[in-house]
Amino acid sequence: MKVTTLWIVTLIMFFMISSGISGVLAYRYKAALDRAEQAEGQIALQGKVIEAQQDQQRVANELSHKTLQANQRTQANAERILIQYREVLKHEKTCDFAVPADIAHGLLEYTDSLRTRALSGTTSRLNRTSTASTTTGQLTYCQAVLWIHPLLSAIAQANEQLLAIRQFEQQVIANPPVD
Repeated sequence: MKVTTLWIVTLIMFFMISSGISGVLAYRYKAALDRAEQAEGQIALQGKVIEAQQDQQRVANELSHKTLQANQRTQANAERILIQYREVLKHEKTCDFAVPADIAHGLLEYTDSLRTRALSGTTSRLNRTSTASTTTGQLTYCQAVLWIHPLLSAIAQANEQLLAIRQFEQQVIANPPVD
């Protein structure tokens, strides 16, 4: 009977030890599965973030290309107009004459259109009386040709860049990355 009891105790001990080892192994296996699932979730999330960044990069590249083309057109137009202005200057006796009213008026209209585009949301608050020139001297041909139109063209190019930035921000805000 002692031998049977010893066998039973040994068998119970073996069963308890194997149950304990099985429990520890099951716990470790479950923890490893949880870590693997968490890693897969993080990889999926990273994939979504990378995809969103690629989409944003694509949009930025498209807007950049569009803006570059618009700025090139603006620059070409400015050069064409400068050539026309230089033709007008050839027929004048001196560059010190005041700019004719039609050219000055064209420059003023161009300036107003640029300002309107730059301040599209705030045009109702503009002070229309401040558009008149307050300078005491007259604008000469040389000054007009060499300063005004190239500066206005630079403003137009900057406006195109700002517009592209606004469009990019609106598209990014309208389509935020999915978490």
